[in-house]
Formats: sequence, C-alpha cells, structure tokens
Amino acid sequence: MRFVLTSLYLVLVFFSVSVFAQEKPTIRWLTWEQSPNFLTKGPFVGQGLGDSFNKGLQDKLPQYKHENIISNARRYNLLIREENVCVAWAWIVPGSKDYRVHSRAVSLAPATGILTLKSKQHLFGKTGDTLSLAKLLKRTNLTLGYLEEMSYSKKVHDLLEQYREHGNIHFSSRGEVEFNLVMLDRNRLDYFFAFSAQAIYDAKLKEIPNKYQFYNIEEIPMYSSLHSHCSKTPFGKKVMADINKIITNEMLMKQLATVERWYGKNKKYREVFLDYVINQKPNQFVTNPDQ
Repeated sequence: MRFVLTSLYLVLVFFSVSVFAQEKPTIRWLTWEQSPNFLTKGPFVGQGLGDSFNKGLQDKLPQYKHENIISNARRYNLLIREENVCVAWAWIVPGSKDYRVHSRAVSLAPATGILTLKSKQHLFGKTGDTLSLAKLLKRTNLTLGYLEEMSYSKKVHDLLEQYREHGNIHFSSRGEVEFNLVMLDRNRLDYFFAFSAQAIYDAKLKEIPNKYQFYNIEEIPMYSSLHSHCSKTPFGKKVMADINKIITNEMLMKQLATVERWYGKNKKYREVFLDYVINQKPNQFVTNPDQ
C-alpha cells in the first residue's frame, strides 16, 4: 500500500510540474543576421552584441518560455506587432512608438556610415574623414547601395528621395539588413551604408587584413540609442515591466564590454555611454533614426 501511495504521489508531482511548465507564457524574441549585432552562424555564433543582451534577459526571465526567431527586416516589421513578440536590442524606428513599448536605453550603436574598398579610397577621402552624403550623391559616377527597410536618419532619407530617379543609387527592398561585401568586391556597388564592424568582423572571420574603408557621414548622428522592445499589447506591457526590473547598470556595463570587444575601446564612446545609458542623461551626440 505504501508503494502504491508513493508512486501515486510521484505521478501527481510529475504531472503538476509538467502542467506548470506548459503554462509558462512564451516570448518570441526577434533576431537577425548582422555582424556584429547578431551572429547566427560561424565560429562566433551567439557572441554578437544583441546575442549577449538577448541571452542576459532570457536568463533572468525564467517565468517565461523563450523562442528565438531569425528574421529579415520585412518579417521583423510584421512580427513586432504580434502579441507575444519582443526584441532585446534594437533601434526606435519612425512611428514605432505607436505599436511598441520600450525599455530605458540599453546601449548605443556607433553611427552607421559607408563602406567602400580601400583601393577606391582616392575617390572618397582620407582615413578618418567625415564625408557629406549630399556631395557624394552629386557624383553620378559612384553608385550607392541602400536597403529600403532600414532606418538611418531623416536627412538621409530625404536626400535619397531627391536622387531616386538619378540612377546612381541601387535601391534594394528584399528585406536584408546589410549588403554582402562581395557587392563591393565585384564593383556592383561603389559604396553602401554599413557599420564599421561589418568589415572588421569579415577580416577576423577570414583571418585576413581588412580591405574595406569606413567613413562616417555628416547626415547620420554619431550614436543611436538602443532599447529592448515589445509589442504594445497587454502581454507586451507585462513583459516590458518585468524587463525593466532586471535591467541594471551592472548588466549594461557588461554590454559595454561586449561593444568594446567588437569595435575596440573608444574614449568618446565610453564617455557618452556612461552619460546617456548608465546615468540616463540627455546627450547631444545621441539620437534616434526618426530625428
């Protein structure tokens, strides 16, 4: 009889645990393939800037089940509006406050600029120069690559619309989040919008010298604010309330270390990060892509 009762008790415990596990609500986290933000393949898989913060949040939210979804820009913009979808680490894009809730700033993205081949540097400028996109677009012999689903700045978008019919911009609307560097290698494009770390990561991955030149441009601010996002629904607001409780300065300083791993240590970046992200003060060097 004692054996029967013990067995029955174990069955009930197992059943209760199983039911409890099944009742955990699921958060679907959006990720994407973009070095060094999310690395979904290769020797550095899971070691990107967004990867590390994504995992950090999930580890501290055991009351939820977690599902990671690799998306492109187009799918991302559709999924983020759904009931149980969040993203750990992303920009605030134009209009997104209408359908998303956001955390405090969790990091800063170094400015998007342009990449070209070092062999074409004489057509652009010296290393360290900040270039004018307005002036570059007047040079119709140079072709720019632009991903239409991506947000850079209002000034950039206004300029691109002015030159849409001039034939020196390659508009891509396939939902990609970054151009393949081979587009430069094969001279299909002369330059395109990118982070400097895309070329740094490529060289590190292939164990070769970096053959690409990065330039900041005047029309894109120095840093963009990054946040955790969830859909603006009752579920999304509940998750964001839980996220806000676990985002600590200690967690954010670990994120700074990850940024410095991929971009290198930069005194100015660190100063602005501490001022804007840690101390939560406005900073003239930080903006969002809709500004």
